[in-house]
Amino acid sequence: MRIALGSTNPTKRRALERALERLGLEAEVVALAVPSGVRAQPVSEAETRAGACNRARAAWEKSAASLAVGLEGGVDLASGWLTMYAAATDGQRVALGRGPGLALPEEALEALRQGQTLGAFLEHRYGPEARRLGAIGWYTGGRVTRAEALAQAALIALSRLGLEGVEGVL
Repeated sequence: MRIALGSTNPTKRRALERALERLGLEAEVVALAVPSGVRAQPVSEAETRAGACNRARAAWEKSAASLAVGLEGGVDLASGWLTMYAAATDGQRVALGRGPGLALPEEALEALRQGQTLGAFLEHRYGPEARRLGAIGWYTGGRVTRAEALAQAALIALSRLGLEGVEGVL
């Protein structure tokens, strides 16, 4: 099986590979540079979800894969929460999954309101290690990584497609 990933980001690739491993699916992951169609820093649930869907659809259209997956992390400024979304498509159906998130501190939200990205804020406030870990990794002391949070979202989206051998996994 061949699965197209709508990103060349190594963290997103790792996340998809973890989800596939948990599902017991062997697949060749093809990472493709595709547009998310949203801001580099999505600032709402709807925008983050749309980014994941757009990436999945664009990867599907650009590949000859059996499935395509889009992963997107963002912040919902209205609630103050970091959020992760995955979309998976077989070309006919689209299934969504949402990963774990956390409430961000007010200083991070204020930086985002002023147009800064979360990665830039983390690096400026805490240093390059914080940016490397991402917000969920930094604020959980590395207990939950960005790849793990995205993998959870991907696991849910892929499971919702009802893939062969997947029933009963969750």
